[in-house]
Amino acid sequence: MQETIQALLALQELDSDIYRVKDELRRLPAERASRRAQIDALVTRKDETHKRSLELKVKVKELEDIATTSRQRIRKVENEMAHSRADVALHAAYAHQIKSLKKDISLSDEEALTHMTEIETLDAAVKRLQGEIDAAEVVFADFSKNCASELAAAKERLVALETQRSQRMAPNIEPETFQHYERLLQTREGVALAALEERICQACYIQVPVNLYVRVARGTTVVNCPSCDRIFYIPPA
Repeated sequence: MQETIQALLALQELDSDIYRVKDELRRLPAERASRRAQIDALVTRKDETHKRSLELKVKVKELEDIATTSRQRIRKVENEMAHSRADVALHAAYAHQIKSLKKDISLSDEEALTHMTEIETLDAAVKRLQGEIDAAEVVFADFSKNCASELAAAKERLVALETQRSQRMAPNIEPETFQHYERLLQTREGVALAALEERICQACYIQVPVNLYVRVARGTTVVNCPSCDRIFYIPPA
């Protein structure tokens, strides 16, 4: 059984490296996607801000057109008013109409000024966001280049490690033990064996009974941790 444990330890050494490489192969694309998503979020914010600015500019133009039309109307009414001084009632109606038009102009100008102030703020935000996007794109381009290089290297390492693993497979490992080892690799994040030192599992740190420690020390059977289920081995002194 000691030969089995030694064979599993040899595999565990490689499998730990394999799991680290696989984790890197998962981590790098995930980090790249996260960075891309952050930039895309900035782009969305910039586009929405720019859209709001354009909408307000259209609104300001509409208000300016209203004010221009009202001013033209005032001049026309004033002209008509000048020719109706003899008619007091009509003169009063013209005066009221002019007053109403001037009020509309004042309200339009105030609203336009409020929008223009907001437009300035929005345009400044668009400029700032575009600067952040440009800077982030430069960093992202460098990261993507390095990421592609690291992924290629990691894939090469994985192929080499898996080749070594196939060469290191010991024929004397019983199928049931090997299947249990493989399951533990998946459920315990690539660490299927645990050292047992002074009755303490070095993976989950529980203290095992004396009789279980003795069974591991005898090395006549595969013994699993009652807590984390990893295969126990006693490291050399």
